[in-house]
Amino acid sequence: MSAVSIVVGIAFIAVALNDVFHTLLRPASTGRLTTIFFRATWSLSRRGRRLTVGGPLTVLATIAMWIILIAVGWALVYLPHIRDGFAHSVDTAQYNPFVESLTYSMVALTTLGLGDVVPTDPVIRAVSPLEALMGFALLSASVSWFLQLYPALARRRSVAIELTGLHESGLAALPSTITPGHATSLITSVAHALAELTADLVQNTEIFYFTERDERLAAARAIGYAMELRNAALSSGDPDVRSAGTLLEKVMDELARVLTDQYPYVSGESTDDVLRAVAESHGHDLTS
Repeated sequence: MSAVSIVVGIAFIAVALNDVFHTLLRPASTGRLTTIFFRATWSLSRRGRRLTVGGPLTVLATIAMWIILIAVGWALVYLPHIRDGFAHSVDTAQYNPFVESLTYSMVALTTLGLGDVVPTDPVIRAVSPLEALMGFALLSASVSWFLQLYPALARRRSVAIELTGLHESGLAALPSTITPGHATSLITSVAHALAELTADLVQNTEIFYFTERDERLAAARAIGYAMELRNAALSSGDPDVRSAGTLLEKVMDELARVLTDQYPYVSGESTDDVLRAVAESHGHDLTS
């Protein structure tokens, strides 16, 4: 049983570290457990009103899952040695061995170092500092995750503000009052912004699951104004404007491809169908 406990513990630790690696350290990838967490939360919230705190809460739940897996994994490694491989300054006869192992594991993981339990087994003394290093690395990784997500969310809101402003000012329809040069520059700027949004979705898959309370900040809704701009550009009589419109069309096609590849509940026969499906999944009506 001792060997089984150690093997299962190492498996728990390996699963957690693998998930952290793929979610935070590998570009264009998300850990399997993290993906399951986000998709499950998203599916549940779709049955009722979409919660704007759903994304942040799922991030916190995922970090808690990593902590639990690592803490329990190390506790299972310590368990066969908890009675004879540790020196205790308190009477532990009344405590359950697994509870005692988990307590020491949490103390080591958080680097509290209370000192009431000290490893005496040479192997345990050699490997237990690794848990403290994992705890420090996990804290740093969790902070870096937030530092990755929120700049990407800010850029997404910036896209929404720009597209909404274009629509409300009438520029998204490319009125005859603006010059072809101005129109081309405007279309190219929107294409660049949507290309950055696409790259953010590839790099930070989780931002899809963050919703906006203010519709004016919701890129999923404002993307309809990009459709308006694209359609106006493609029907323009100026070849430069049409070329810029083709660029915007290709960027939007790539955005739709990334969405359908990464999120199984997003589908559609055309780019516009996919973008409408995304808007609906975020609780918005998209009208182009």
